[in-house]
Amino acid sequence: MPVLDRLFSASITFREVPTDKLGELGRGVMELIGVAPYFPIPLFVLHTCNRVEVYAWDVPQAAAELVLAHYKEYADRVVLRRGREAALHLLEVAAGLDSMLIGETDILGQLEEAYDSQVKAHIAREPLKTVVERAIRFGKMVRTRTNISRGPRGLGSLAIIYVREKFGDLGNLSVGVIGAGSVGSGLVKELRDGGAGRIYVLNRTFERAEEVARKYGAVAMPLDGASVAECLKTCDVVFTTALSFEPIITEIPPGSRVKAIVDLGVPGNVPRGLPVKVVRLEDLEGIAARYNRERIGEIEKARALALEELDNVEKAVAKRMVEIELGEYMQFVEVAAREEASRAGSDSLTAARSSAKRAVLPIVEALRELAGQGKVEEILEIVEEAKKRVKKPVAERPSAP
Repeated sequence: MPVLDRLFSASITFREVPTDKLGELGRGVMELIGVAPYFPIPLFVLHTCNRVEVYAWDVPQAAAELVLAHYKEYADRVVLRRGREAALHLLEVAAGLDSMLIGETDILGQLEEAYDSQVKAHIAREPLKTVVERAIRFGKMVRTRTNISRGPRGLGSLAIIYVREKFGDLGNLSVGVIGAGSVGSGLVKELRDGGAGRIYVLNRTFERAEEVARKYGAVAMPLDGASVAECLKTCDVVFTTALSFEPIITEIPPGSRVKAIVDLGVPGNVPRGLPVKVVRLEDLEGIAARYNRERIGEIEKARALALEELDNVEKAVAKRMVEIELGEYMQFVEVAAREEASRAGSDSLTAARSSAKRAVLPIVEALRELAGQGKVEEILEIVEEAKKRVKKPVAERPSAP
């Protein structure tokens, strides 16, 4: 069985479901994060304003059905992929080829944030961890080898273009940005580069707001009800980019100056029905289409690179799987050496361990070379059988008198 045949993905995007429904859907799928550490399989969940995706490794049918159940009434619209097709899809996601704005760079920051948090939580484990790592690396590489990201770099860029077209020179506007993650901080930078007037940055972790504000000459504020109200009273335009399953802005205080709220939150941070213009993702589709037409020539280059990278991903995963198995095997050898040393006397422990490693390492290196030739299944079978043979004789030996 080819190594990547064990990869599974379930994906639903802005193409299958309206973006406001994606936000509601994301709440259910993100519940997987809470139970994932107890799963016997590695998982990776990616939830952005444009997509809700789950990747899993070596997933049994029951686990696949559990994943789909979290998509609730939209399960019949989920696109399922397996093997190399699933890996290729993740590479194209990282390259921005599956985004509303082709080549957008926000997705890279979102991938990295999700990866870092889920690795720390022991959710994204090997060998799925290697697949995601390679996708992030590819996403960075493709933007240096093509012009796929030339021009507007993300939904924040499109939103700024929208605001400029509707309200004129940014220099005449006071702007608020709620959320200082990868999307929010990138938005603050673009606003500053675009000559925006006073910029306010609100974030739950105030230290992060201060960090971004200091870097781009903005004003930091905590993300709480009072600061949101003050922001709406002070700013002409407010951008929301927070990851929150509850609305951030629930009302417009009397005397507010705000003319428009641009909702880029995950899921949407602003409910419908407020007495102010709320710019949502669907309002940006026309601008995205204009720039996508300019990038058509780069799309094929990026897809060709993704196909090339697919083989590298498979090799990297194969190598990592073999390294893990060989590492476990060396632990078996270590235990065997300890037991032999115990039988012979503690003074011989160091010598026994050294002799065992010297004897085994040439075999380990030979198996690693075979892994580079794609013979992963054969190697895993050899190592598994070797572990049985190392363990069994040791367990059957009588204790020293």
